[in-house]
Amino acid sequence: MPSITWTVLLDLDQTLVLTSALDSLRTQRAWSQIYQQFHRTHLPPGTREFLCQIRDVARLGIVTNTPRPYAEKLVAYHHLDVPVVVAFHDTNKHKPDPEPVLTAMQKLHSRVDQCCYIGDSPRDLQAALNAKIFPIGLCWDGTLSHSWETTIGHPLCSNWDDVLTVLHQLMPSTIKVNREVKR
Repeated sequence: MPSITWTVLLDLDQTLVLTSALDSLRTQRAWSQIYQQFHRTHLPPGTREFLCQIRDVARLGIVTNTPRPYAEKLVAYHHLDVPVVVAFHDTNKHKPDPEPVLTAMQKLHSRVDQCCYIGDSPRDLQAALNAKIFPIGLCWDGTLSHSWETTIGHPLCSNWDDVLTVLHQLMPSTIKVNREVKR
């Protein structure tokens, strides 16, 4: 097996895990209540398959503006095997500043030209651009403005298959995209 040279970083909330059901509690910072409500969160369709496929060709990390205990508990609740999590208290600056992205890259021994960041908000995409890595917008609910397509020069994705297509374009020799032939 060839050595893994690419890194795929992911935002946590509304990208890797759909957590909008917890928004009001998160606004109140009611962390103990939030932890009891993780059953109201869920993975987007195909998330486990996506992570399994990407894990074979890229290092994985999470970059989030949420507190570490929340991030770690949410990742554990959903049994996600992502080895690096950079959370709010791990850096002095936060997204859209590139510091959290660069910290994750350092932990994963990543190169700028072989790293991308997948997120659902303008601050995620701006953090990737500020870190000089490839931004991938992933919008499950239509809240990420399509004006970002023009700004970042890349299409927004609406599912993991779209993300795989973009990753295949970035690293064609490592990502295989299964396409169903329509007749």
